[in-house]
Amino acid sequence: MLALARRRTCPQTRHSIPLSFRYFSADNEDSSVKKYDRPPRAKLVDKDPPPSVTYKADRSVVENWKEVMKTMDEMMDEIEAKRPKQYMPNKFKEMKAYNDTDGKVVVSKLELTPVSQAPEMPSLKVKNLNDSEFDMKNLTGGKLTLLLTCFKNSGFDNLQGWRDAFEKSFGEKNPMVQIVQLNIIEEWYVKLMPGMIRNGLRSKVPELQYNLTCVYYGRCDEFRATLDLFNSFVGYVQLVDAKGRVRWTSAGNITPEESTVMTLLSSKLLSEISQKPRK
Repeated sequence: MLALARRRTCPQTRHSIPLSFRYFSADNEDSSVKKYDRPPRAKLVDKDPPPSVTYKADRSVVENWKEVMKTMDEMMDEIEAKRPKQYMPNKFKEMKAYNDTDGKVVVSKLELTPVSQAPEMPSLKVKNLNDSEFDMKNLTGGKLTLLLTCFKNSGFDNLQGWRDAFEKSFGEKNPMVQIVQLNIIEEWYVKLMPGMIRNGLRSKVPELQYNLTCVYYGRCDEFRATLDLFNSFVGYVQLVDAKGRVRWTSAGNITPEESTVMTLLSSKLLSEISQKPRK
């Protein structure tokens, strides 16, 4: 075994004595000197790549997250429902919606709106084609009313089919029902020529309908917001019960399915009117 001898220094010269080496055999080795064991040489070992980690969410966590999101959506819907409705004119957006839906900007429901959720007819001072003044709030009360509302010629053209279907089902002289058509003309310059507008409408409407064909000139944003009349290019159709509550809404040209639904719901409202109040 190879060992390193002690290094000695000469006191006279103070120079280091050259190192010397002594060889020891395993038999003669001093018992105080431990045998030197060389550590094993490191070997390169090919390791398999770590397995790819795939996160698997606990099902309960996913379900809880869905429940939280559903609750948040319900809260937002509740907040939106409590927020006062506002009509913000945007003719480009309204025109796009009208073209994209072919006038069906409202998806009509198959059932009547519950009384607790139905908006009441707001006040709006109008004139009929006989130049008599009315308030829409009072005009629609007491009977089942088919309210037809339009703002432009495109909407006016949507309404005739609804009128024909309603009259075919309930007759033109039924004392329990009436058809009211409201023409809202918002352009400011039209106020300068109301007579011309009235005469133009008279040429399009039979004389028997003059009394219940009304005109309003100017903006009526609050009225529009209350009745959800958010598109100026479409004609709106609404069923108003005897107490002036809007129970059903549709828009655009009538379809056979909508004609059937309107007739059934109108009959249901008529049955409510004919019922005697409980004592």
